[in-house]
Amino acid sequence: MRTVWSRDGAYAVIYDQSFRGYGVKTLVIRFPSVRRALSTMEGFKEVLYVCNNYAPRELWGYLHESSSNRLEYFSELMGQLGLNINDGACLGIGVDMDYLAVSSAEHGRIWVTVFATAGVRSNAMRVGFDEAQCEEDGGKFTCRSNGEGTINIIVITNAKLTDGAMAGALVTITEAKVAALQDLNVRSSYNRDYQATGTGTDNVIVVSGTENPVITYSGGHAKFGEVMARATYWAVRSALVRYGF
Repeated sequence: MRTVWSRDGAYAVIYDQSFRGYGVKTLVIRFPSVRRALSTMEGFKEVLYVCNNYAPRELWGYLHESSSNRLEYFSELMGQLGLNINDGACLGIGVDMDYLAVSSAEHGRIWVTVFATAGVRSNAMRVGFDEAQCEEDGGKFTCRSNGEGTINIIVITNAKLTDGAMAGALVTITEAKVAALQDLNVRSSYNRDYQATGTGTDNVIVVSGTENPVITYSGGHAKFGEVMARATYWAVRSALVRYGF
């Protein structure tokens, strides 16, 4: 158990856990009151915590087999910590939480903190150019390749974001992520002639605060967007460097 961040009653801890005899690690960010979150895995949700979990390769087949397996997995892990899975939003990754990067930025009364884990060793791709590896049919995926690598980003702020601002934040966060990949010259795993824009399995969680000011726009021309993008850029860049890119 290791505390990695705290502010205004919220705090982030990395827990060493186990599932079916395998060691896993989970970053859990808890909040003093209910927050509104937008997850690219679950959509909009009211949460008391968010998490990012590392599972070793031995568990990947089980976790990717079905959504019920993933629910069972996270329910058990959160239960070990006394948390209800319905009260949170979680992401999963094959990158050890020891490589987590945390970056914060501020402007006036607004602060933003970004937590990022990033791996691009065999799954980096340029969207719109590289061919997709998976096809979905009714929630079931058939994949030709399961490359190793994901970029998970969790963004939290004290500012109260409208739903539109939270949705717009996904655009700004993605642009900042791509800028970090460009500056490190991360190439596509499928065609080295291409500059990578991410991996095929990236996910984001944005968590709104409960305080004024209320933010309605989170694009790059807004100060909130600038602060969020700066924190995201450095979190992603640092995470890639820590993981040995």
